[in-house]
Amino acid sequence: MRSTDVPGHDHVWNPVKKTVALASTGALTAALVAGGAVYASAHKTITLDVDGNVETITTFAGSVDSLLNNEGITLDEGDVVAPATTQSLSEGDTVTVRYEREVTLDNNGEEITITTTALDANELLTAYALRGDDVSLVASRSDERLDVGLRLDHDGPVAIIVDGENITTDNGGHALVSEFLAEHDIEVDEDDRVSIRQLPAGTTSVTDDTTNDDATDTAIDVAREGATPDGVVSIVVQRVETDTKVKKNHIDFDTVTKKDSSRYKDLPQVVKTEGKKGLRVRKYEVTTVDGVVESQEKIYDEVDRKPVDRVIVVGTKERPAPVPAPARTSSSSSSNSSGSSSSSSNSSGSSSSSGSTSAASGDVWAKLAQCESGGNPATNTGNGYYGMYQFSLPTWKAVGGTGLPSDASAAEQTKRAKILQARSGWGQWPACSSKLGLR
Repeated sequence: MRSTDVPGHDHVWNPVKKTVALASTGALTAALVAGGAVYASAHKTITLDVDGNVETITTFAGSVDSLLNNEGITLDEGDVVAPATTQSLSEGDTVTVRYEREVTLDNNGEEITITTTALDANELLTAYALRGDDVSLVASRSDERLDVGLRLDHDGPVAIIVDGENITTDNGGHALVSEFLAEHDIEVDEDDRVSIRQLPAGTTSVTDDTTNDDATDTAIDVAREGATPDGVVSIVVQRVETDTKVKKNHIDFDTVTKKDSSRYKDLPQVVKTEGKKGLRVRKYEVTTVDGVVESQEKIYDEVDRKPVDRVIVVGTKERPAPVPAPARTSSSSSSNSSGSSSSSSNSSGSSSSSGSTSAASGDVWAKLAQCESGGNPATNTGNGYYGMYQFSLPTWKAVGGTGLPSDASAAEQTKRAKILQARSGWGQWPACSSKLGLR
């Protein structure tokens, strides 16, 4: 037999090479099996809740941090994630993200700003109610929009309390308070107050920083006892009106008495100046909330017109004592004397009584009138004396005069003056009678 020796001939069987090939094939199969197991364990279904927006996703992320990075979710300081970002993920896990927000609360009339990661207003107000705090969210204005920085209720109804009505509506996914109001054609001006509260169903009004509804107080008491308060998230619109009220008050005048030393004290008092009342004006800025007065501030208080005193004049001058009329003297001559003696006696009598006769003569009365009033029968000086002889009304009436002396004729005034002189003497005209030598 021939043997042929052809080196490298590929038909020559090599048992060692075949063994290596079989070993390599087994290793590849094992690697493929192991890779399938790793793939299956890395792929998982996760529930992701980002601020109430819930979705189910599949991911190969091995940790919470990797999941958030893959989903493009960036966290700021104050945001909350559960589980922690370092926590590994397993099939069926739920990852919850809550963003931190800044909101303004009204706590018994004092506004405070806080940060919260509450999902919505309902969650935040419930937390405070469970602590026994009665607070409300203050709606801020931005570009004519009203907002509180939180959704009102993620899945529950929202009530609008305005003008004595309670309008309950589905939240509709709205985030802005202005959207709720616009949907119901409710207009709010710059003075009106808008707040978010948790109130019992059916509440129709609040009058100040706390409601006057007994049901509301009951809800707060229940919250303090640890139970969950049964309230509806409510947009409360309070109508605020500011008006100026004017109040006028009269100021009484005083009465002042002045003394006149030139006026006889027995004469009636004279009103020199009539009194007039003054006027004080006050203005108040009155603020009403839903028709109830909340505050009243005085903004003006002035005396617009000062009062005028009533002035009365009284005399202080004492009247002189009346001078008695001189006694008549009888003639010492005999009535049976001769005619010449009688004539002589009459002449003598005439001579002895010349003073009395001259005092009563018309010339004397004219001089007295000239001295007292310038001889003007219509004189009215305004100080209680009238006419040619300056009668006071009581004296004029005492001698039979009527009306005002200054309205009487000159003859009538002279007649009454003679009666007065006959009763009381020339002392009724003290200055002028002395000046004329009548006493």
